[in-house]
Amino acid sequence: MSPSGDSGSATLQPGQRIKPNVSLSTAQKLIEEHYGLQIESIKELNSYDDNNFYVKAKDSDENTQKYTFKVLNSMDSKKTGHIEAEHVAMFLLHGKCIRCPIPMKNVKGETFALVNIKNEATDVDNNESIPTESSHIIRLLTFVEGQIMYEAPPTPKLLAKAGKYIAEIEAILKEVACAALDNHSSVWMLSHVLDLEKFIYVIKDQPERFNLVTSVLEAYKNRVVPILPQLEQGVLHGDFNEQNIIIQPSTTEPGEYDVHGLIDFGDLQAGAYIFELAITTCYMMLECVKEGVTLDSFEGAQNVLKGYSTVRNIPDKELKVLRILVASRLCQSLVLGAYTYSLDPGNEYLLTTAKTGWALLDRVWNEKSDEEMMACWKAAVSQ
Repeated sequence: MSPSGDSGSATLQPGQRIKPNVSLSTAQKLIEEHYGLQIESIKELNSYDDNNFYVKAKDSDENTQKYTFKVLNSMDSKKTGHIEAEHVAMFLLHGKCIRCPIPMKNVKGETFALVNIKNEATDVDNNESIPTESSHIIRLLTFVEGQIMYEAPPTPKLLAKAGKYIAEIEAILKEVACAALDNHSSVWMLSHVLDLEKFIYVIKDQPERFNLVTSVLEAYKNRVVPILPQLEQGVLHGDFNEQNIIIQPSTTEPGEYDVHGLIDFGDLQAGAYIFELAITTCYMMLECVKEGVTLDSFEGAQNVLKGYSTVRNIPDKELKVLRILVASRLCQSLVLGAYTYSLDPGNEYLLTTAKTGWALLDRVWNEKSDEEMMACWKAAVSQ
């Protein structure tokens, strides 16, 4: 499909409803119609703004294959240039023996299609059903076998492997050149963290949390924005978290895991490399505060940096703002999670970060002085 009319610069606005509401039966019909597959089973997967489904279907040789069927939200469905950029990145990585999904061609020989879907949205204020119809991009991607990182305990070695892996991905993605990425914007990008000011009203009745987020945003405004032009830029995966990292048991280290692949390229973007490291560090620190985990979050972060720095040198000017960027990502996850939950009550997946994230944000932001934080980072990259 052509990227003509691409709306890459559009970002989410308060009150805007973009998530599709596709039933299992509708998803099955779309797959059968557009891909000509015989469905054996289908189930819905967790998702923020899209509808994702795990599919087993028979191919033309009667062999059972596994796929992920994705129905993109109405806003991102207008960004066809970004979809094409995602596919370029997937095929590039796949060609470099990186395990990641790749798009399947539909019956028309295309890797995605734009379809009109009837939704049953609910007006939260009046609790009324609102029939709507909107256009959504649909895609069928190959399924990447393995466990997601969330299912395994974080260890120093695994976190170091994750840091090294994402740095290696960044190095490969240097080969991707796409104008759609330069024009792409999203409220989830760290370059757009100040957009949270539009959504922070959802926690205004929680003054401690409101003030904490406000403090982080002020620091971003005063200390990150002025140096943005100086930061090394590249193509980023944009959401390297425990749900998107595929692992498998190590064949050489009993009890350990290796990073096996990655999924979900929906946040692919052009941006500062330190943004990718901050996102990775944020989610790996959250892994360390899961129930039953004894690894300290700051030690976990150090291991991420240790692995990352074996591939890419991290300049001091990036380390100086890393704490602000980690805190900024936590703020994005917490505030946007609360906002989206207000539109989709009952979707507990949206509150995953909130269970431990607020306490971690307070600790990241307040426990160490700037000097102590810098010493923590420097100790990691000098190992």
